[in-house]
Amino acid sequence: MNHLNRFEFQRRLLFSFLALLVLAGCTVQYVSRYDEATERSITSIQRQVETLLQEIEQSLGTPEAAYENYADAYKQLHIDAAMLHTRAQAIDFNRITIEQSQELIGWLNNLEVLHKSGINTGALLAIPRQQAEQIFVAMLKFELAKKRQFDSAITNGE
Repeated sequence: MNHLNRFEFQRRLLFSFLALLVLAGCTVQYVSRYDEATERSITSIQRQVETLLQEIEQSLGTPEAAYENYADAYKQLHIDAAMLHTRAQAIDFNRITIEQSQELIGWLNNLEVLHKSGINTGALLAIPRQQAEQIFVAMLKFELAKKRQFDSAITNGE
């Protein structure tokens, strides 16, 4: 009988050890992996936004500052932001990037409404520019953090 208890103990110990090995080999993923296309898209949209804001600012006080002269730029920004949002939705565990892309789309809508209502001073562009910078910094920081984690996983052999 003692021999059976000892055998059962060893069997359970071995099972526990194997279970720990299996669990140690599993990585829990809470966010998506780094996506180079997403980073490039964010940077491209940021460049377009900054170009738009500078062009508006330089044309203030002239008829060229009118919204109608920038309708195509807004259209392209909306397309690119929608594409970024769709890409974010297509990647598993990407809730934060999805929310950030929604923020970007909302910000872009607000900027367009402001421009349609008339921007006559550079001061009116200061807040949207600051908001855009905050959005893009957050998006890039998050994507680059995923890149560092991905690079770290490769280096560590995960």
